[in-house]
Amino acid sequence: MNRLITAAASGLLALFSMYWDDSLHTDVGRDTFWSAPHALLYGSLTVTLAATAWWGIGRIRGQGLGLRGAATDPLLRWAVVSAGSIGISAPADAAWHTAFGRDAVLWSPPHLLAVIATFALAVTLLRAIASEGGGLPMTLGGGLVLAASLAPVMEYESDVPQFSAVWFLPAATAGTTLAIVLIRRFDTRPWAVTRAALVVTAVRLAVIPVLAGLGHSTPIVPPVLAVALVADLVSRWRTSPWWSALVVPLAVHAAYVPLLPVLPHGTTVAADQVVPSLLLSLGGSVLILLAAEGLPQTLLPPIRTAGLTVAVLTLTLPLLSAGRAAAHDPGQGTDAGQAQWRATVRGSRVDVTVTPERSTSDRATLVVRRAGKKLTAPLTPSGNGVYQGNITVSESGRWFVYATFSGSGASTTESWIPVEAGSSQLLRETRPLYVPAPQKDGAGRTAATVALYGLAAAILLTIARSGRRTPSPAAA
Repeated sequence: MNRLITAAASGLLALFSMYWDDSLHTDVGRDTFWSAPHALLYGSLTVTLAATAWWGIGRIRGQGLGLRGAATDPLLRWAVVSAGSIGISAPADAAWHTAFGRDAVLWSPPHLLAVIATFALAVTLLRAIASEGGGLPMTLGGGLVLAASLAPVMEYESDVPQFSAVWFLPAATAGTTLAIVLIRRFDTRPWAVTRAALVVTAVRLAVIPVLAGLGHSTPIVPPVLAVALVADLVSRWRTSPWWSALVVPLAVHAAYVPLLPVLPHGTTVAADQVVPSLLLSLGGSVLILLAAEGLPQTLLPPIRTAGLTVAVLTLTLPLLSAGRAAAHDPGQGTDAGQAQWRATVRGSRVDVTVTPERSTSDRATLVVRRAGKKLTAPLTPSGNGVYQGNITVSESGRWFVYATFSGSGASTTESWIPVEAGSSQLLRETRPLYVPAPQKDGAGRTAATVALYGLAAAILLTIARSGRRTPSPAAA
């Protein structure tokens, strides 16, 4: 059991390092492979994988399993699959950057594969702890599962949204719903979800002062404890897991929507986005329950078919028109020197003065990006290589302000700085100036996207069905 506790605790440390790395990209920009958050991430994952392997060897010896027996053991098999998926995601990410250019989007194929593989490993650890007696370690394992389920909304929780805020709560709801189903599947004690939420809340409360002390942006403390309390209370008189498809979306919106405007660095969901967000969340929760539990036998076939169709269309139709995200850039590209920035923020207006170290530009542009939105304005030279401009943004929150310099016969260079619209700021900083790496599209990128997303979806679907006590009607 101690090996599993070590693996779970180190997994929580790995999740902390992901938030640290995200804040470093937001505030500073590009970093190296050997940066402190990277070292902590890879080190803690190594400890998690090593402890899991050590536990697996002990299980094989303790049960007298040979290679064939080990291959048929569901826990050992899933430990290998999830660990292997984490191992695949790192070289896949490096190959993706090399082949297709810069990609700072958390939901990009290689990044999402890594997130889902980490979630799969967390579920495997929870299941392994349950097989060895549970107790207090179950709470730690459940907390790891719930924390990992929120990793896909890390950028929303840090106010660096790549996509529209309408996707924030549906993604959080889907992850929370799946986490609740799996925690209850392997931890049958009362208030299991609430105890897991206490772990998540405690860890996040510990993350914030550490990052603030390092001078970096901080994520929010997600109100999952309130959601967990509601879910556990309802489960005491409605035991069917299908109630989660209704209760969790409503609880998430009731807890998050009023708090996000007052939480530092939380992405606010606008009033006109609440209803679409709730509908997407309901559809997402239905799909999660279908994947995890199968079709409920109590529903008539026409009702089941109609519900499934509505859920799928609700989620997929908006994705057909989604564009590529480019809101949060870690400054990838060939180094071209530095740029001196002076940015003044007064409410929604941003005034900038930029002095690039080297520029042969005959055209300079000011670009601001947030949550899939892009606004542009001219940058006017004022002599001695100084450029000035201003722009008015459309909403409060963190925006990434770019200065792009281009001209005939010279490479395009750019620099950027994050600002907080809706506040009063005066920023004076020296930021990297770089030549952006080219974006490459085509059949190769499409094929790689399909392959990596397909692998991630297969892992997620299988882990959602793992350990299910009652097979779905189709399987029966």
